[in-house]
Amino acid sequence: MSVDRSPSLLTTTSLGLLALLSIGPLLWEPRPVAFLEPYTSAGTSVSTLALVLFLMGIMLLARAKLDESGEPHATAKIVLFAALAALMTFLHWIEVDQHDEAHEWQTNSYVKILNHDYEAPHNYRPLPYGLVRLLERITHDWTFACVSYRWFFTFWFVWASYRLARRFLDPRRALTTLIPLVLLYPLSIARYAGQLTDPVSHALFILAFLYLLEDRPIALAVALALGVAAKETVAIVAPAYLACYWRRGLRSWLITVGLGMACVAAFLATRVPLGWSGGSYENINGSGLMIGTNLGFGEPIANRIPPLWENYLHVFLFVGIFLPPIAWRWRVLDLCLRNLCLVVTPLLLFSNVCFGWLYESRNYMPLVPLLATMAIPPRREDQSERKERQIVGT
Repeated sequence: MSVDRSPSLLTTTSLGLLALLSIGPLLWEPRPVAFLEPYTSAGTSVSTLALVLFLMGIMLLARAKLDESGEPHATAKIVLFAALAALMTFLHWIEVDQHDEAHEWQTNSYVKILNHDYEAPHNYRPLPYGLVRLLERITHDWTFACVSYRWFFTFWFVWASYRLARRFLDPRRALTTLIPLVLLYPLSIARYAGQLTDPVSHALFILAFLYLLEDRPIALAVALALGVAAKETVAIVAPAYLACYWRRGLRSWLITVGLGMACVAAFLATRVPLGWSGGSYENINGSGLMIGTNLGFGEPIANRIPPLWENYLHVFLFVGIFLPPIAWRWRVLDLCLRNLCLVVTPLLLFSNVCFGWLYESRNYMPLVPLLATMAIPPRREDQSERKERQIVGT
């Protein structure tokens, strides 16, 4: 996965490879799908685990090499991001994965999704399950496949969040944007069962922000299509392109339409083959409109919901705390960054009010690096020279 300007072929190849690695298990896996038996040889088991970690490590080292041309201490930062991803993965294990109820839900949903026999919306988010199945195919170890997948794509989420900040901030200030990302992470996973969706979905979300800010519509279209195959919410980035570049006239309108078509194509491709016919809100999220239940009026559509104040607390912590410094700096912020924020922040919150739970703050995690980048002021010399220079390697 790459966001370099010069090697556009590398970006396309990386995203295309991501699609190919996931699509094989989804299309050609013999049915019915079941968990694979462990290898009988301990040597084979250890060798396959080591192979997966080695290949992932090679990709991280390649990323460090690509970053060296424009990023000080690039290798050290890759190690830092890998360590932060490991910490977040460990916290996820402690807080979610080790509990029996969550483990039962994870294993049950995993098998049913691969058999195309699960409830909406999880059945229509196949990308992460194809990736984990591939890792399970190699290692015959489902737990290792899940943990390594979660660590690897959490790394890319952290790395892309830093690269987003580096477009506007010096290295030290850009690193500070990762502090709220890590601190808020345990709260974001406090009330869910451990879906595989988030790591790759969040990484593609931030990559979409980057490609939009760099005005790379082809890379953006591919990232959005893959993102929709992981979680459809990323489609809200498409209209942000028009908000950022509408002054360019017809070209911007055509590109925005193309981005929307890429999202619609991915949306239908992950649903229609499974018998999806639309027609009701239940076919979107399995429950229907959640507005009244989330905001505290009308008859709740679920019994196990937290106190109403907790709904609003999550929104405040993941979004609200950033708004005062952003408002203070609004006039000096990059115009495209402002327009991106004005589109995706309300749309993401609105989608969660309608089709999710307000306390599911893991859904707000893609907003955290964006809002943190806007809230932290750059050095004065960076602010005055920002329009005259570009950060190499982003």
